[in-house]
Amino acid sequence: MTEIMTKEGKPFETENAAKMRQGQLKKEGKETRVVPVDGGWILNEKRPKRIPLGTRNVLKYPERPGYKRRVVNDVEDRIQRFQQAGYEIVQKKDLPSGDPRAGDASQMGMPVAKNVGNGVKGVLMEIKEEWYKEDQVRKQTGVSAQEAAMKQNKGGVEGAYGDIGITG
Repeated sequence: MTEIMTKEGKPFETENAAKMRQGQLKKEGKETRVVPVDGGWILNEKRPKRIPLGTRNVLKYPERPGYKRRVVNDVEDRIQRFQQAGYEIVQKKDLPSGDPRAGDASQMGMPVAKNVGNGVKGVLMEIKEEWYKEDQVRKQTGVSAQEAAMKQNKGGVEGAYGDIGITG
């Protein structure tokens, strides 16, 4: 933990003096707390909340009510195919962000994108939730039909396949 004192390296003489310095640091984005010590007051810089590696999903974005979002790799014609299916590219101006530059004119109208590795960029896209659900029902119908075909002539027994017979 970093201890902040006067320019001379000594504790602040009064709590009020320490609080004035605390206000200056807050404007710079540093969170501190005033702590009494022998001979005066010091500021302890609060450590930012630590996020362990491997637990943060860098491709996770906030959901938008009524829509389903996903990151789509910008390879070949995938973005165009998703747009033809009803997906739209999410713009930076539409995404809440902690980045103070997010609202700058240079960011307006820009797609939300992230490098996903091997020179591939992932683009955030969204579709109306009702369309997404329709697509999921359509996919499940196809899967159910395939499963039914696999079970056909097997008495409906789960995992049954092949035949056993005696040849002479």
